[in-house]
Amino acid sequence: MRSGRKSSSVDKAFELIEAVSETGRAGITLGELAGRAGVALSTAHRYVTSLLELGVLDRDAAGSYHLGVTLVALAGQYLEEDGLRAAARPFLAELVEISGETVHLGTPVGNQIVYIDKVESAKSVRLVSRIGSRVPLHCTAMGKAVLAMLDERRRAEALAGPLDRRTPRTLVGGALAAELDVIRERGFAIDDEENEEGVRCVGLPIMNASGQPVAAFSVSAPANRFSLEDCHTLAPSALAIATQISRRIGYAATRHAAAAAHRSRRRAARHAPNAGGGDL
Repeated sequence: MRSGRKSSSVDKAFELIEAVSETGRAGITLGELAGRAGVALSTAHRYVTSLLELGVLDRDAAGSYHLGVTLVALAGQYLEEDGLRAAARPFLAELVEISGETVHLGTPVGNQIVYIDKVESAKSVRLVSRIGSRVPLHCTAMGKAVLAMLDERRRAEALAGPLDRRTPRTLVGGALAAELDVIRERGFAIDDEENEEGVRCVGLPIMNASGQPVAAFSVSAPANRFSLEDCHTLAPSALAIATQISRRIGYAATRHAAAAAHRSRRRAARHAPNAGGGDL
């Protein structure tokens, strides 16, 4: 029950944040935000300016607003004690033991993935990354794993607008759409030096109780010691771990997930990827 003592400014700020949240990855313009909140454009601008400075909201190149990474940071205590990080941590550590490489855990925020946990490889040469950093959805293993599991409308929203070609291998347009269909079918994604030259990753989505991709994890390593064949060989173990983490946060594994794991095991058993990596 609410008390009679409250701040109308705080209420309005949260109303704006909720309006941004409801638009998902498509984002919302300042004018649309003002309309939803029932305030003047100048008032909405004043609130949004403060929220941007605090990192609670973020603005993309097209001028649309999305939830900011500060919200992930504010949720850190919950994630640490009761949520996704606690559910995933032991499995991420297990995957590091299996693969010998660094494993990241991330959540989608707007059109990016935010790293919320990391278990380091023991190898002397490893990747430089940090919790809280952000990477694009469209050219990373974690990001593509999430995108592939979205429905058509949400996927289209996430891919709207020009996509940055981070390396010569970055997929966009029809090539990216086709790859997402393959990823959805087999259950895992590969970043074949698409986000950063010399780095290869395999990523898998984590599903919540509603069957939505709320996070992803990836195994990342220098490309010269982590081949495409290595990615496919690791996939069955990673798929099993993705299922276990998803179950721990309420997801009921479907026949589709089981079938994807079965196909991946068969592929790993006979795998000999072609030189062009056309299976990606």
